[in-house]
Amino acid sequence: MHAVKNNKTLESRNIQKLDIRGKVCPLTFVYTKLALEKMKEGDILEVLLDFPAAVENVPASCKRQNLGKVLDIKTLENKKKGWALKIQKL
Repeated sequence: MHAVKNNKTLESRNIQKLDIRGKVCPLTFVYTKLALEKMKEGDILEVLLDFPAAVENVPASCKRQNLGKVLDIKTLENKKKGWALKIQKL
């Protein structure tokens, strides 16, 4: 697992980045859950992943466990293909 990075937006929301490319389900959700549990309500977690099933499983599991709300899902078009999920901590 790569380091979680902190950034501040103009709105003073804490944004953390979690790069779990190379991980597979169910570990993709486990790492996401652990990161979200350390965050404050309203903070944003950007999860970078490349396991196709995780694009559906991570958001569904976050919703089912009331951990976070998916704000955005983008396809990455750079050398490291995959997806970027933006999840707001509930």
